[in-house]
Amino acid sequence: MYATRTTDEKVAIVRLFSKFENATDVQRVWTNYFDTTPPHLTTISSINKKFDEFGTIENLPHIGRPSSVLSEEKLDEIEERATNNPQLSIRLGADRAGISKSSYHVAMKQLGFKPYRPTLVIDLNDDDFDRRSEFCESWIEKFEEDPNLIDSIFWSDEAKFNMNTSVNRHNCTYWARENPHFKFEMPNTQQGIMVWCGISSNGLVGPYFFNDTVTGPSYKEMLVNYAWPRLKNKNFYFQHDGAGAHYSVTVREWLDKKFPDRWIGRRGPFDWPARSPDLSPCDFFLWGYLKDIVFKEPVASITELQERIEQACEEIPEEMCRKACRSVVQRLRDCLNNEGQFLSY
Repeated sequence: MYATRTTDEKVAIVRLFSKFENATDVQRVWTNYFDTTPPHLTTISSINKKFDEFGTIENLPHIGRPSSVLSEEKLDEIEERATNNPQLSIRLGADRAGISKSSYHVAMKQLGFKPYRPTLVIDLNDDDFDRRSEFCESWIEKFEEDPNLIDSIFWSDEAKFNMNTSVNRHNCTYWARENPHFKFEMPNTQQGIMVWCGISSNGLVGPYFFNDTVTGPSYKEMLVNYAWPRLKNKNFYFQHDGAGAHYSVTVREWLDKKFPDRWIGRRGPFDWPARSPDLSPCDFFLWGYLKDIVFKEPVASITELQERIEQACEEIPEEMCRKACRSVVQRLRDCLNNEGQFLSY
């Protein structure tokens, strides 16, 4: 446990504040007088306010409802702990401070700490901005003509679920008063599963597991035997990105036949802009959401990993899929307004 402020320290706070009339200056010179961590600005303010109003620095007898657990001493303790360990979670921080999670969250807000999460940003080429803007502009026009069109798009993608996933952006929080703009290095691993899923306003289709690297033939096999039986009567626009397997001649010919003038992809009737995961619900929503659930606890085997993915997919509510897909309209507007820049939210 961290020490509370002694009477001598409280007296010093009042005297130093009277001298400098600035709480930041009190913090700056604190180490000239004491070997302890400088008091937080909230502590300096509350002690001086108490002294001005009641002529004392000691705790006053309490009348009425119980006081908050967030005393000045507790705030000092939380501030020091958060400063020394900025990646401490709300749950662990609250446990170590001996308070509830809601009280800990209030304390972090009072202390001026904000939760920052690593952002995965794509490095765009010079011509990507124009292509992304053109795509956004054309589809915004379509949605304005037919607001229900967004519900007729089926978004699809593959993702690798690695056994040793180390950085989950959604569960990795860094507490700081200013954005640290930090980056993470991702380890390369071969042990995992390649998963295909598709999402629309009607819900999720998948998962489909590839036994090996996704190739043109294996991707087409999935489309023919798994995706098409679930989509053929839906009158969807089919979307996928420009991955090599998606761009194979046999796949494009099949899409032209099954989704004539109704598929979005590399060199399709509607050209999908390269390096645009921020515009696809699979990338900006689905994969992160699934990995949060799947890797909540350590995974012991590939079989267990596959079972967790299947279970997590079954439990995704249809309404959640609908909200993610419909949010694409606003993302297209934001991308267009930002001249094709990558969206980091």
